[in-house]
Amino acid sequence: MIRKIKFEDGRKKMAEGILSLCRVLSCEGQVMVNGAYSFAASEVAGKLEGTDLFFNQGIRLAAAAIGEINQAAGCGTGESARLAAQLLAYCERKSASGISPVLLARELKAAATAVEEFVGEKAIPLPDINPDLIEGITKDQRTAQMIVEGSEAGELVVKESMSGETRLEIIKGMRLDGGLTVGAEGTVGDALVLIVKTPIISFSGIYPLLQKIGQQNLFILADGIEGEALTLLSANVKQNRIHVRAMKAPGIGRRKEDLFEDAAVYTDTMVFDGIYPCQMEEISPAMLGRVKAVTAAGSYTIMKGNADNSRINRRIDGIKERIGDPKTNYYDKQMLRGRIAGLMGCAPVIYAGGYTTVQAKEEKRRIESAVAYYQTVKKFGVLKKDDLINYQAGSEAEKYLTESMKKCFQNEEISAYLMILTIQKICGMIVMWLTTGAVMVSTGYDREDLELIKSGVDVERLRS
Repeated sequence: MIRKIKFEDGRKKMAEGILSLCRVLSCEGQVMVNGAYSFAASEVAGKLEGTDLFFNQGIRLAAAAIGEINQAAGCGTGESARLAAQLLAYCERKSASGISPVLLARELKAAATAVEEFVGEKAIPLPDINPDLIEGITKDQRTAQMIVEGSEAGELVVKESMSGETRLEIIKGMRLDGGLTVGAEGTVGDALVLIVKTPIISFSGIYPLLQKIGQQNLFILADGIEGEALTLLSANVKQNRIHVRAMKAPGIGRRKEDLFEDAAVYTDTMVFDGIYPCQMEEISPAMLGRVKAVTAAGSYTIMKGNADNSRINRRIDGIKERIGDPKTNYYDKQMLRGRIAGLMGCAPVIYAGGYTTVQAKEEKRRIESAVAYYQTVKKFGVLKKDDLINYQAGSEAEKYLTESMKKCFQNEEISAYLMILTIQKICGMIVMWLTTGAVMVSTGYDREDLELIKSGVDVERLRS
């Protein structure tokens, strides 16, 4: 009897924690956290935690589920919080009436699976997406139009702007952040490309290659141009003896290595390191890459090459697999999309503006959410609310789930991916609260009991 009292008390406090976070996130608008407006579940959850461990566990459980939905789909925080609150109330009523939590969890899982399959079957693709569909996230029609235009041009990337206004730039070619180390700003056509992942220090090492290419344009992307090489290359360029432009590759660590490999694939060459595949003195013009033009514009340099080759397609496919990996976080996905944009030779960038740093960050987060929502709609389509209204539910749990979703989702057209993800995460959270959560806050269960619970066996009924 003592163990049962602890079990009920702990589960009840976890439910209070889940409900407290859902109430806050269900409100319209954003929540102020540390003087800044936020709608991130994790940030809000940190301010709601108290001294009770079970209560805090409930908050963290809800924050993890709702945060994953918002991160993957770009929105859905309010909808998922309202759905979680309604399902939690339903399960509490059923549990109070004497239904086993394990049996209730099994019914909810079956209902979730059935509704997921229905949403997947009824989803319809949208070849042309209206900006009005994402205007509710951006709060601005002009920004919504930018997102549509940028996404149609290629893999859209969002960055913070140094100015107060939000703008869209579509760059043709592979963009490299950073200015030239050697050479003047401007555009040169039909250039050879040398990529070296180590610093170039000795001029004698690169001199044989300069002799072989003669008066052809050469663009060098290296880990650095230093010492004797920097001095003599700059002097010869100024005297117009050679036509060389060189820059230091941006980034550090793994990101810099990825940039070298991407640039080599884009220009159809290889990455040299002074030893492999040959010494610097042995490099021939046939081993170099080639681009149609190189444009240096102060803070960035653009290589315009041929983006239609099999090496580029294979590399893009590999990057897309990493984007689709559930372990890849949102920040890394943004970086990977930027790499795809560079390899495709078309880099649409939205610069999120704001008159303060806080405003710029809020605008950037809002645009990123809208872009994520646009991408899910483009890939998975939408579900019309009329289809959800006409859904014929089987079990009582299935009926309550669909009725709750009708109340939580207000738009007439809803992202199918958002709905499926919300069902998976929220129903999974409630199931965890009903089963695994109960084990965490109870006492007296041995290893065999845990295995039985995971298999769906009602241990309490077996012992009674």
